[in-house]
Amino acid sequence: MRIVVVGYGPGGVAAAVASHTFSPKAEVKIITEETVDAHRKPGASLALEFPDTSDLSIADWSFRALSEKGIEVISGTRVISGDPSKKTLELEKAGKSHSTLTYDKLILATGGKPNIPDIPGTELPGVFTIQDMPDASAIGKKLSGMKRVVIVGAGFSGLETAERLVSLGKEIHMIVRSRFMRRQLEEPMSSELASRIPSSVRLHLGKAPKSVDGNTKVESITVGNEAIPTDAVIFMTGVRPDVTLARSLGVAVGELGGIVVDASMVTSVSDIYAVGDCVEMTDPLSKKPILLPVGSVAARAGRQAGVAAVGGTKIYADTSRRLQYDRIFGTDIVCIGHSTTTAAAVGIEVKAEYFEDLAEFTKAALIVDKSGTLVGGQVISSRMGARLAYEIFKRVESGDTLRDAPLLKPRHERLKEYIENTFGPIR
Repeated sequence: MRIVVVGYGPGGVAAAVASHTFSPKAEVKIITEETVDAHRKPGASLALEFPDTSDLSIADWSFRALSEKGIEVISGTRVISGDPSKKTLELEKAGKSHSTLTYDKLILATGGKPNIPDIPGTELPGVFTIQDMPDASAIGKKLSGMKRVVIVGAGFSGLETAERLVSLGKEIHMIVRSRFMRRQLEEPMSSELASRIPSSVRLHLGKAPKSVDGNTKVESITVGNEAIPTDAVIFMTGVRPDVTLARSLGVAVGELGGIVVDASMVTSVSDIYAVGDCVEMTDPLSKKPILLPVGSVAARAGRQAGVAAVGGTKIYADTSRRLQYDRIFGTDIVCIGHSTTTAAAVGIEVKAEYFEDLAEFTKAALIVDKSGTLVGGQVISSRMGARLAYEIFKRVESGDTLRDAPLLKPRHERLKEYIENTFGPIR
């Protein structure tokens, strides 16, 4: 059996590894336009400071490591078309040579395209996006001539990029159209996060860019009635599913713009699977389609597709579970499952309950449905955020209510109770 994976991100590599692991005799190939080894995400912003770094490489996913496992990586190569009836793909290498490759099972992991606002000037030199390490490296090689950088976007990647550029002594402006991480965080949590961003980062909240301005290169960006002079603009405004190849293969695309898949990541076309940012996942609670451009979700979906492609029947229950974590500006930021915003989008009635641990400089939001079941949570913490996040995640995963499985009280409260129970009230 020949398994062909198109894409070298977390979903694609996970699919290839799973296929080979569960069927060692299968011939597994990855086709990718990339020419550098897989790297950690988030973390690509390190290449802003060290453009030629190899420290972000994932050793087990390098071209050599995969080859040693028996997985061939065909790098610097693009799939330009295919014929599902013949199970063939037409490949183009370096824009020149063409070849045909056959497959028995095809896994699409084509990722997403940068979702850049439709405003004037985005084609000017000095406008960037960061989707991968080569993008960050390209900016890093030009940073010495830049004093001021404007970042448009308010997600994990935008914040991480801002942190790195601040450490390099750049003047950073962040344009936030509504609030930080609007879909993942409750409004009080967004405000808490904003309060922890250093004053050296100039925030422009509740404003959207109108245009990028300049003659032969970027000179400023207009936000509201203000023109902010800048040497570069970095759009960190998310991605939309890249379904160009899928459409050419006749694969069904859903109302949200992603490839439609079932629980095994099978598409509408026989023997074609899809994973990652290019697909519409199924929300585990509402069973409605959702977009989840999250690396950990892509990797779990890749595992599912890889197992199914070689004949496995196991369905993994955690495939579409959101779990995002990063530590930025000295703050742990964790998002688990649904927020009130994402729950409302799929018709789930929920409410947010808040928890605060002043001793650990921690604030958390707990998202519960009408039955009191925990369906999501968010943590903003100066330290120990992972401990509380793990408690929340396990309860979301098991479908517990806070009544039946309350969160552990903060350590200082537990110590106070122990002392009072042993020695009497503390006065």
